[in-house]
Amino acid sequence: MAAADEALDGGASAPLPRLTPKYMREMYPSYLELVQAQVFFRHGERSPVQMRLFPEREWPFCDRSNYLHSEFMKAIGRFVPKEEPMPVPDTDMMMKKRLQCDGSKTEDKEDASCYTKRTATMKTGLEYERAKWTLRLGTASLDSRANGENCSQDPRMCNAGQLTDVGLHSLERVGGYLRELYVDKLGILPRAIDGADTSRPVSDWLYIRATDYSRVLQSTFALLTGLYPQRTAASSGSGGSSASTLSTASFDGSFLRRFPIHTRMHSMETMHGNYACYNFIKQFVDPPISEARELKWIDDVYRQATQLRSIGPAVKRILDKPHFGSTFHPVYDELQSLVAHGVPLPHDVNHDLLASLGRVAHHQWTGPTQLVSGQRLGFSRLIREVAATMGQAADYSQARAKGAEGSGSGSGSGSGPGAAGAGLPPRLGESQRKGDLLLSTDGGIREETASEIPRIPKLALYGGHDITVGPLAIVMGSQTREWLPFASALTFELFRDKTDGSHYVRAQLNDQVLQVATCEPFGKHHPKLGSSVCTLDAFFEHVQPLLASDADISAECGNFPTIE
Repeated sequence: MAAADEALDGGASAPLPRLTPKYMREMYPSYLELVQAQVFFRHGERSPVQMRLFPEREWPFCDRSNYLHSEFMKAIGRFVPKEEPMPVPDTDMMMKKRLQCDGSKTEDKEDASCYTKRTATMKTGLEYERAKWTLRLGTASLDSRANGENCSQDPRMCNAGQLTDVGLHSLERVGGYLRELYVDKLGILPRAIDGADTSRPVSDWLYIRATDYSRVLQSTFALLTGLYPQRTAASSGSGGSSASTLSTASFDGSFLRRFPIHTRMHSMETMHGNYACYNFIKQFVDPPISEARELKWIDDVYRQATQLRSIGPAVKRILDKPHFGSTFHPVYDELQSLVAHGVPLPHDVNHDLLASLGRVAHHQWTGPTQLVSGQRLGFSRLIREVAATMGQAADYSQARAKGAEGSGSGSGSGSGPGAAGAGLPPRLGESQRKGDLLLSTDGGIREETASEIPRIPKLALYGGHDITVGPLAIVMGSQTREWLPFASALTFELFRDKTDGSHYVRAQLNDQVLQVATCEPFGKHHPKLGSSVCTLDAFFEHVQPLLASDADISAECGNFPTIE
């Protein structure tokens, strides 16, 4: 079996719960109504972002991924063939950014940001993209050679940091899991988005958002194809009847018209952490390796990795040079990508050492987000969005229940999200969709019209990164020391107890329910389900120290040092 085929069977993606009858009874008892689920997921398996250990290695795992990428970029009018030159940078904008970096004043100083070598193709508007792997909404990729990009025309070959066919498979699996749970077993979503059980637009009950990285957008596509597999009518034989059969979905204009996917300019994105905040990012400036090795267990891992016969010298060159976030992560990431695609590790690298490298990388990267100050400065805006969306759903749930009681219709559970007679929920609040742009076939990437603004969702999907899901999981009590697997999913579920109308919140990372310390005292969790199911008030109490206005966060972030 080829390495690509072996990888599709396993990969390195996150474990998901088995939805057995016992699991469903314990997690979703009949007296609880699931009001809303918000799911943050990491993209699937990809090629290394930078190829330092094995710069000559080819990654022939992107046959389907390359085709889907071309489809998508053509659909939104942002496709430039690989052989054509990229658009010329806007020199006026470049000069404005240089002036600001030099400390000079500009007329538009608030909107300008420092121009550096890392933004060498920055323009004032949305960028075109050829076979690179970010949409660059207000930012730009590194030079292809600096990124180790493979410029081969072989249709199977991956560029640096590209979602692979293995990653597509992993996210289809996550989408299938969400379908089994929320469609088949709990029935909070319609069985088909264009079937007889729904007469409402998708945006009335499903909110979809992804960062502007192509690997995340493609992962979002794959998850949606698992959640709602595309079916076509096929003749069943001489009787002339037809049966529904699965077909392969295309990431084209038709798909974008069915599923409204939102993204944001980089400067407006809340799923990366607030890297415009000086007092936040300065905590990620990695100390010299000599300081990091003062921790004995890190020193042990450093010595074992740098003494490897196969890659020790290359590892030492990487570890001895400071990197933003973690010196160890580039080594771990490249080795883990091999494992994810069924490629053997070097003969003297075992999985125990790989896991240790991951633990050091996790320790270095997540250190700031273990602190209240790091969570507040880096993720206040994102946590505020989660809490506001949850609060809107709880208010609407309560109003519906009261309305049902007044009409004598019982529990007020309705007849599903597609029921024509159910009252429409309000539009999603402006604070939760600030900066949202719609991926559209009629305008590329554009602002929504008033009628396209999504309503309070039954299910919200947020496509992001390890640096999205990991910090949020830490906020909710995750104690893991391991690097977050590909295709990891963090779920916030909002429940209503049918017996008394109270609302509760549960957070789950992959197959592990998270324990929130704030919810442990009596009265702050569900009396039957225990302290992992927080009262809604206790959840809000838990995140309250992290919430602040944009003005307060800006003041707490401080100013970047003047560049001499």
